[in-house]
Amino acid sequence: MPSDPEAYLADLKRQVLDSWESGADFFDERWGDQGDEFHHGVFAPAAERMLGLEHGARVLELACGNGGFARRLGRQGIQVLATDLSPALIAHAERRTETIADQPVDVSYQVVDATVEREIVNCGGPFDAAACIMGAMSMLTLRPMFGGVWRVLKPRGIFVLVTLHPSFATSGYKFVKSENEDEPHGLTVSRYLSRYVTHGVTNSAQNEPQIYFHRPMHELLTDAFASGLVLDGMEELPAPEQPMEDSRLMWNVLPDIPMAVALRFRRP
Repeated sequence: MPSDPEAYLADLKRQVLDSWESGADFFDERWGDQGDEFHHGVFAPAAERMLGLEHGARVLELACGNGGFARRLGRQGIQVLATDLSPALIAHAERRTETIADQPVDVSYQVVDATVEREIVNCGGPFDAAACIMGAMSMLTLRPMFGGVWRVLKPRGIFVLVTLHPSFATSGYKFVKSENEDEPHGLTVSRYLSRYVTHGVTNSAQNEPQIYFHRPMHELLTDAFASGLVLDGMEELPAPEQPMEDSRLMWNVLPDIPMAVALRFRRP
């Protein structure tokens, strides 16, 4: 335990912001308008299915990055307030949204720290739904996010959270490559139940690693349930079927092992 826990946690939050700010240009180029192959091929479609939104619905997105999912919903006639911790990413999101030529979209952006409940509440509401796609791993704590979402959702409103699968896609796994091409590849998992901080990259071209917070599934769900949300849907998600741009990330050869999970919560 650090001698000054509060200073340690504050420093971790600062490092998270600094890493996203310094990497914003790299990520914006990597993600493009619709996100990388993971996002547009797996994560966004799963979130869209679970949200089940109708034209005109009002949605709050947390950790929106450069706005790929917000624009995807906006093109369907959905009103989106998309938020992120990083002002640099929000600037990229606004620039990309302003240049949409095919049709106008009702998407706006705001800098919001999703680990501070009042900042989520200050987004207004009520919203029909909320979403957070692959942002929870970068959050020091999740309970403020769940609490804030509960407060801005309409009754029976939906919150969809997509995150790396904590049972498999953690820093505690190693790929096992079969020498026989006819046999399936696999992975070994050496660490799961303990909560810990780690560093990692999303792409081999990334210069600086990101900070990630691992938490087992029961802790993630406990934080959601403590806010009053209930779980009413879940999908475990494999990697895209097509070969991935970064061949060192071998999830595409593990079609029967989920790399991510989509959770649907509802405000009673």
